[in-house]
Amino acid sequence: MNFADGFVLALTIIFLAYFAYATPIIMVGIWRYKKHGFASEEPGEGWDPPNVSILVPVKNEEKVVGRLLDAITRLDYPRENLEVIVVEDQSKDRTLEICQDFARQYPWIKVFHRAASVGKGDALNFGFGKSTGEIIATFDADDIPEPLAITKALRYFSDAKVGAVHGYHRTLNLQESIVARLAAYETFLYRLANDGKYALKLFVAFSGSNTFFRRTALELVGLWDPNSIVEDAELAVRFARAGIPTKLAPVESWQEMPAKVKSLLKQRIRWSGGNIQTGLKHWDAWRSMSPVKAFDMEVLMMSPIMAILAFVGWALLALGVGHIGIPVAELVPLLIVMGALNIFYFGTMLTVVVAQAKTGLVSYLTLILATYPYATLLSVANFVGLISVLVLGRRLWLKTEKTGYVDSPALFASLTKTRE
Repeated sequence: MNFADGFVLALTIIFLAYFAYATPIIMVGIWRYKKHGFASEEPGEGWDPPNVSILVPVKNEEKVVGRLLDAITRLDYPRENLEVIVVEDQSKDRTLEICQDFARQYPWIKVFHRAASVGKGDALNFGFGKSTGEIIATFDADDIPEPLAITKALRYFSDAKVGAVHGYHRTLNLQESIVARLAAYETFLYRLANDGKYALKLFVAFSGSNTFFRRTALELVGLWDPNSIVEDAELAVRFARAGIPTKLAPVESWQEMPAKVKSLLKQRIRWSGGNIQTGLKHWDAWRSMSPVKAFDMEVLMMSPIMAILAFVGWALLALGVGHIGIPVAELVPLLIVMGALNIFYFGTMLTVVVAQAKTGLVSYLTLILATYPYATLLSVANFVGLISVLVLGRRLWLKTEKTGYVDSPALFASLTKTRE
């Protein structure tokens, strides 16, 4: 067997193993969603309102930060038990001015300006040091949390063992561009997978926002890693290694998806590089969590490499059909496995589109076909992220720009409406 044949065989085995591993997870997630919706686990009983601190790290967010702070002022939670810690990190626009305007109106909103920016993880640690709450919540600048977000999340902390609760996101700008819509559908698919993972007791990463932590749990694991470029996912690994239970809750927050190719690439380069960085850092996770969960964590963190290999696989097949490189007859096993993956992908994508979109059949098909160039873009981002983290390490930091776009004024009004 020559190198080319061995490489094709290795790709075929890798894809077959991935297909066998990922399919049950997605199917369980779809089954649970169709039966119960997301996060169907029953919460505990209500408890006396604890003090809650909301951490909001911001940098150059003038287009969206006012919207977030306005939504926070409408949260259905006792003001005497709530504080907001805004950490403004060396912004070059009107972000600081907007935040200070809210602080003047609402004494429980506190703004801290930092003259030097060293990343989101460090900003969160700084904000934690200024906070007093028993429960710590985090929101990104483009979030719009539902009014009952805190109240819903707190019911899951009635179990004293629970250290973190995280909700999920809906999309504010589904109509802004086809890139935003595809990113939203990908996020929906990711939520299905997460729900399946929770049911199967596998590893689920935190989102960078709409997440709630018990203060003592954060202190136990050592807060956020300032050297991580995906501080949320890395923190989730340390929670899992410490054996601290977490819950996925039906707490909604609306958020922007990247609407331009450039923004999408920046976001995914950071995510892919950060995930690989985290996987390498926690290569020995099996020593402190179950082998199955540790394996699942590494599969997630190293998933950018799978995306790169998928691109390589399709490229080999295309070249083979064009009678370039490896003869197509030798690529048949790879074609069968990747074809099965593709059919499964089409099926799950169709489930996502039917569940999310409110457009006609032609639009459905257009969006599904558009996933191919979209997946190619993600493969490029994953490759750049891999190279960047290996070469640049901590210096990699690409901020995703926000536009402030909302699909309709009526949507925004319904999101920020306080409960009567």
